[in-house]
Amino acid sequence: MTESSYWGRTAMSRRSVLRGSAVGVAGLAGAALIGCGGGSKDAGPVATAVAGTPTAVANNKTARKGGTLRIAGQLTGDVPSLDYDRTGGSAMGSISNLTAVKLTQWDERPDSPGPVENVIPDFAESWETPDQGTTWNFKLKKGVKTSDGLEVKASDVVWTFDRQLVMRKPVGYLQNNLPDLYTGTKTNATAIDDYTLQIKLNKPDADFLALMGSHWWGVEHKDVITKKGADLGKTAAGYGDITSVDQIRGGGPYYPTEYVPASGFKMKRNPNFYDPNIAYLDAIDHPFILDPAAAAAALQAEQLDAFGPLTQFTTQQGLELSKSDKLQVDWQPCMVWNPWIFDFTSGPFTDVRVRTALAKAVDRDSWIKNLYGGRGRNGAMILPWLTYWALDPAKMGPDGDNSFKYDPADAKKLLAAAGKEKFTFPLQTSNIGAYTVTYPFADLMKSMLANIGITQETKIVDYAAHLSKNSADGGIYQTFIVRPDVQSYAYAQVVGRIADKDIWAALAKIDPEYVAFKDVAEKQRLTQDRNARRELVYDMQKRMSKNVWNFYWPAPDSPVVSNKKVHNFRPPPGWNWNSMKYVWKDA
Repeated sequence: MTESSYWGRTAMSRRSVLRGSAVGVAGLAGAALIGCGGGSKDAGPVATAVAGTPTAVANNKTARKGGTLRIAGQLTGDVPSLDYDRTGGSAMGSISNLTAVKLTQWDERPDSPGPVENVIPDFAESWETPDQGTTWNFKLKKGVKTSDGLEVKASDVVWTFDRQLVMRKPVGYLQNNLPDLYTGTKTNATAIDDYTLQIKLNKPDADFLALMGSHWWGVEHKDVITKKGADLGKTAAGYGDITSVDQIRGGGPYYPTEYVPASGFKMKRNPNFYDPNIAYLDAIDHPFILDPAAAAAALQAEQLDAFGPLTQFTTQQGLELSKSDKLQVDWQPCMVWNPWIFDFTSGPFTDVRVRTALAKAVDRDSWIKNLYGGRGRNGAMILPWLTYWALDPAKMGPDGDNSFKYDPADAKKLLAAAGKEKFTFPLQTSNIGAYTVTYPFADLMKSMLANIGITQETKIVDYAAHLSKNSADGGIYQTFIVRPDVQSYAYAQVVGRIADKDIWAALAKIDPEYVAFKDVAEKQRLTQDRNARRELVYDMQKRMSKNVWNFYWPAPDSPVVSNKKVHNFRPPPGWNWNSMKYVWKDA
C-alpha cells in the first residue's frame, strides 16, 4: 500500500485516524478496532503524568518469559517498503509499534481498567504543560536503547518528526493529523538536552498526548538509519533510506531479524529494552497468511499459535473453531466495520428520503439474530456503543428513527415521494482480507432492498483497485475505516475524499445542516473537558443518524483465535499492539 493509494483514497480523514484522548485513548483493511474500557467516565483532563513504567502484569506468578509466538493476521498484506516513513498501511504499522518507542503509549495491558481510555508513559517518563496545552515539557527515560546498544535521546525524537516531514508527501501522518506540531516546514520540537524534550503547539489540541502514543509513528534512531543506510536519492540529504531490517531499531521491545517478501517477518526480543518485566516472548514470527481457511488449518495442525484480528475469521468460523479442544476463542466486539459511503455528487443518494428509505428497509434485529447468531451490534457512527463518547442507538429517540427503525412500508412511501420507486445502484467491495467477510452482508442487504424496489449490484473488485476507485455511476462506496479513537472518532465523518470526488463538499451543498455538523465536530476536537466533548459527540451522532449521511449495517463480533498455550493475548481494544508486549506462551 502506498501513501497515495491507501490514505489518499479513504473516505475519512487521516486526522481522525490518529486522534486519541487527551486523557487517554484502526484496523486496517476495513477493521476498526475498539474495545470496552472501564475506569472513570468523568475524570477531568490530565496535564501531568506520574513517573514509572507499565508493569501491571509483571507480578503474575504464572507468567514466564520465553518461547516464540507464531502469529498471523495482524498484517493484511505484504509491505511495499521497509521504510516506514515512505509507506502506510497496517503492515509496517504493526512492525514499528513493536520495534520503536513513542513518547506515550495507549494502555493496552491485559488487566488495564480502561484499555482505550488512558495514555501511560513510554519513552517519556513524565510530562507537564504549564499553559493548558500549548507547551509540553517531556522528561525522557534514560537508558532506552536499541538492540545494537545505541541510546535513544531527545534529539532522535526531533529527527523523527523532521524525517516524516521530509519523507511523506504531500504531508506526513503527524503533519496531517497534528498540523499544529509544525510551523511551515519546521517542527515545533526542541531537544533541551538529551533527556528533556519541549514541544510547542501552535494551539492546544485535546488529543495531543494520545497522538504521541499512536502506532502511526515511532522514534527512529538517526545513526541506525543514516550510518547503515544508503542515500538512494529518494529523500533529502542526511535522512537516509531504510532498505533492510537491520535499520529498523528504535528502542522498542522487539527488533526484526528477517523479512522475506510475500512470506513474513521474524522478530526477537530487544535485550536492552528499558523494562525487563515485560516483553515476555523471546521471539515473534509473523507469516503472511491472508486466507482464514488456511489459518484455521494451521491452528488446528498446531503450526500457528494465534490469528487475528486484522485479517479475520467469520462468526461461523469462530464458532466452529471454538469446538476444538486445542484452541481458545476471544470474541472481540466488531473487528470489522465497513460503512457504505453514499455518493453525494450525483445519483439518487443526494436525496435524504432515498437514504432514509434504504436504512428503513433493513431489518437489523433479524440480521443480528439470524446471521450473527446474536453476536452483533448496531451503530449510527463508528463503533459508538463501545465508547464513552456516543449514545446507544436505542437512546436517540426520533433522531435515530431514520437510521434504525425497520419500516419497509414507510421506506416505499419515501421512495415514492422522491420519485424513485425503483432504481439500481452499484455497491463496490473488495476481494481480500476483511472485505471477504462482508460478502454475506452484501447479499443480505441486496435481498432486503429488493423488497422495497431497490436493486443493488454488488461489484467485487481487485484490492488495489478498491483503494483507488469508487463507483462512477452514483452508487455507494464501501470504504476503509481505520480504528478511530474514543474521543474524536466522529471527526472521521467531516472530511475525506473518494478518488477524485469530494464527497463531503458535495454533501455540504445539498444538506446545510452538515455545515453545522462540521462546526460541532471541530469544536469537540478542541474541547478539553470530557463531559463537554461527550455532549458534542451526542449532537453529531444524532445529526448523522437523522440525515443518514452514511449507512452502517450491523457489525458482527470478531473471533480472535489462539491455541491454549498462549496467555494474555487479547488483541486490542485499540490497535496499537502494545498488548503484544504482554503476550507469553507456555514452553
